[in-house]
Amino acid sequence: MTTRLFVPPETSSLPLSLPPVAPEPARPGFPYLAAIAPVAASLVLWFATGSVASLAFAALGPLLAVATMLDARRQVRRSVRVAEEGRAAALDGLRNEVGRRHAHEAGELWSRHPPAAVLVDGGAAPHWGRDVSAPVVLGSATVQSAIRIEGSPADDLDRAVLDLARRLEHAPVVVEVRDGIGLVGPANLVIAAARALVVQVAEAVAPDVVSFAVPDGAAWTWAGALPHAGPARIVVRDPEQASASPAAAGSRSRGGGAVPGGGPAAEVVIALAADASLLPPGLGVVVTILGPRTATLARRGDGGVVHLVPGMLGVEQAATWATRAAGIAARQGFAGGTRLPALLPVAELPTPARPGHDRSTLSVAVGRTASGILELDLVADGPHAIVAGTTGSGKSEFLLAWIRQLAAAHPPERVAFLLVDFKGGAAFEPVAVLPHVAGIVTDLEESEAERAVLSLRAELRHRERVLRDAGVRDIGLLDADVPLGRLVVVIDEFQAMVQRFRELGAVISDIAARGRSLGVHLVLASQRPNGVLGDQVTANAAIRVSLRVMNRADSMVIVGTDEAALIPVDRPGRGVVDRGDGTPTPFQSAIADASSIEQVRRVFAGSDPVRRPWLDPLPHLLEPAALAASVRESAIAVASDRLAFGLLDEPDLQRRSVATWSPEEDGSLLVLGAPGSGRSTTLTALETAMRDRAAVEVTRLGGRPAEDWAALIELAQAVRVEAPHPRLLLADDLDACLAAWPDEYRHAAVAALEHLLREGRRHGIAVAASATLAHRLGGGVRELFGSVLHLRHASRSELAHAGGSPDLWHRDDPPGAGQWRSRRLQVVAADPGPSRPAPRPAEVDLLASGLVAIATATPQRDLVDLRAAGHAPLLLVPGGERQTIAAIAADEHVVVVGDAEAWASAFSLTSRVRDASRLIVHGGSREFRALAPTSAGRTGSVALPPLLADADRECWQIEPGGRAVRRVWKTTETAPNVRSGN
Repeated sequence: MTTRLFVPPETSSLPLSLPPVAPEPARPGFPYLAAIAPVAASLVLWFATGSVASLAFAALGPLLAVATMLDARRQVRRSVRVAEEGRAAALDGLRNEVGRRHAHEAGELWSRHPPAAVLVDGGAAPHWGRDVSAPVVLGSATVQSAIRIEGSPADDLDRAVLDLARRLEHAPVVVEVRDGIGLVGPANLVIAAARALVVQVAEAVAPDVVSFAVPDGAAWTWAGALPHAGPARIVVRDPEQASASPAAAGSRSRGGGAVPGGGPAAEVVIALAADASLLPPGLGVVVTILGPRTATLARRGDGGVVHLVPGMLGVEQAATWATRAAGIAARQGFAGGTRLPALLPVAELPTPARPGHDRSTLSVAVGRTASGILELDLVADGPHAIVAGTTGSGKSEFLLAWIRQLAAAHPPERVAFLLVDFKGGAAFEPVAVLPHVAGIVTDLEESEAERAVLSLRAELRHRERVLRDAGVRDIGLLDADVPLGRLVVVIDEFQAMVQRFRELGAVISDIAARGRSLGVHLVLASQRPNGVLGDQVTANAAIRVSLRVMNRADSMVIVGTDEAALIPVDRPGRGVVDRGDGTPTPFQSAIADASSIEQVRRVFAGSDPVRRPWLDPLPHLLEPAALAASVRESAIAVASDRLAFGLLDEPDLQRRSVATWSPEEDGSLLVLGAPGSGRSTTLTALETAMRDRAAVEVTRLGGRPAEDWAALIELAQAVRVEAPHPRLLLADDLDACLAAWPDEYRHAAVAALEHLLREGRRHGIAVAASATLAHRLGGGVRELFGSVLHLRHASRSELAHAGGSPDLWHRDDPPGAGQWRSRRLQVVAADPGPSRPAPRPAEVDLLASGLVAIATATPQRDLVDLRAAGHAPLLLVPGGERQTIAAIAADEHVVVVGDAEAWASAFSLTSRVRDASRLIVHGGSREFRALAPTSAGRTGSVALPPLLADADRECWQIEPGGRAVRRVWKTTETAPNVRSGN
């Protein structure tokens, strides 16, 4: 039967008090007034009525008085009874509370000092300390309780409660073993009691601190399994035995020496005898056992005697515990009373004299256990491993030693390492010199870390192809000449990697499931692997290593025991390993110093570089020659109708591919990105690719508004009237350039652009535009683009809002870097070529025969300019139409100048000049509408004149029956700037 300790819940710390005694009630007196009152009342009635019958009421007085007195006495007796019942209930509650507190007090005592039966049946690992004078439990007895009750006792009931509170029954009787203990009584009983004491000391004191010397005989054979062999000695003496023999191997040779922690070797005696006179002198405690449940205890110098129930332990129980303790001691590094080494250089471990080329094993020595060298084999024991360890536990040093040993035992063509460090990258720097290392990935380059791990899926496919071509199912069956070695992926701080890149957990699970036969092995290290490892990983990671961890739950999850949580802080490299056989074994990890790693590097200095499972990142600057080479080397030929403008990164396929755009298949292209992200470069790359493919007419917007307007309207008109032929429209900074235009021009330009996006592809017009923010273009334009290319955006959220993949966002992307079809992209650095100067309009012509009409926003300033140029203009003012017409009739060549209001008021003159005269408009739309004929302003279907680059220095000139064209206005440097608004 298993013995269990009962520890009641914490009770109140409020003080206890005796209930108060009810005071003696006062005896009720005779109610004289109640007796006199009816007599007086009957006399008054007799005098008033003269009726003798009223005197009969006088008899009620004594009757009521007697009844009142009797009722008062009844009430007194009742109150006394209620008070006594209340006090009795209070005493019952007090006794119950005392019982609860006694149970709690006894439970705490037993928890601090568990008896041998509980230690044996509990199953917990021993809590070995360094103090030889550990307290032991002799049995149970009634002892003085720490509970106190306030108040003075009033009667026997109070005294009984106080006596109950003072006595704690079934409490442990604890003594220190260092003073020596004598056990007197029948042989079988004293041996059982001594057996319980030995087990308690063995559980409390470490094996390298104490050893046991026990009598010969079958009753003590079990003690030979105890792992204790320290310098301090516990000697069990039996006068009936001739001598005492050591209980643990090696104690004979270490009978002297010093106790760890200081002080000479100690010897403590537990003496057994049938009679007290046979005990050696000087024992501090003597227990006389009268029966299985009866014994007395006497202390030296104390005349009192304590009656107790002695604690005893059977042979089978003790033997079972000794065997379990020996196993635990071996796993914790106690071997013959000694600990594992605190420091283990890797040079002290065996290393093969000649590297092996066998693919069927990866067995190497990585540390030392109590029984010898610790070897781990990722092939036979794995195929994967999990390593846990908190900061300062030696986790990184263990990984370095393992990598060094694997590299020393196998050439690079048989074993390669991919090292991923998510705590800065310094952990694996010592082994970076090894030719076996394919690369070191750190969290300082998040994009590189993600690429490397994603590339592992492509590595699995590559290995599957190699095995399929060789006709085998396992890498260990490949012929020696097949160039395929095992790949060990070591990830330090695996938890941090998964938390940052959630999707990589699926990649690791895939490798864990398929890596065994393909020769890909995972070594996943983390401070707390609990909760971040999926079922696929844990099911295939048979090798479990736990160095020191912070709590027992982490240790239990990794190695099935809490021993890793009990490792001292000053023992880096100490850990517990489960090699896949379900047996946790303590070990000391080796340390690989720089010289040992350099030794391995020199051995393989002439080896070829190992095959990297991933390509380098895309270059920050992609030269046109490099793109051309990639196009030539591309496994998939670039179609003639597609424009190559960059390279795509495909880490999951272990390759790069050419980024192409086909206007026919992909539709119009919108390039989005922040300022400086390479939008203009991308459009230039498309223009260069288009010119290289065929002769094409390129129209580029994004320069001067006037030229952009003219080019856009001309292209929109050409769609309607010209035959289809290849043309390319490039609109740079489309959202910004149109926003600066006047409203009427911007609306017209948007309408023209929408028409080109809808109908241009049928007429051979390809459209590619760039913008900073897509929503600034308006829904009508934005939705007409068939493809979107995302360059660097200002933030991850902005990229996601624009429709890009936020996982591919990087703050420090160079110009031209972005994403295309959910792949990382680098655009070629195309040369834009020499800038072409904008065509300058001709100067305005005022020398026409006949009348020249000028509508201007600044008539006075323009008069000065015209007179300075040698003209004699007439000023048209509101109401002066008749005088102006008369002046025109008298001269063949007249220049008439007026503002919009003047021309609007001169209706007859305006109608005359609109159809037959040269018109000049120097101002804005108000002046244009006031003077120009309706047809003059039409450009295709847009009733607007050309957009002026500078309204002060440019104007519109309209010939009779013609369209408005841009002209340069002749000005003088001295002309006063008195221009009014439109």
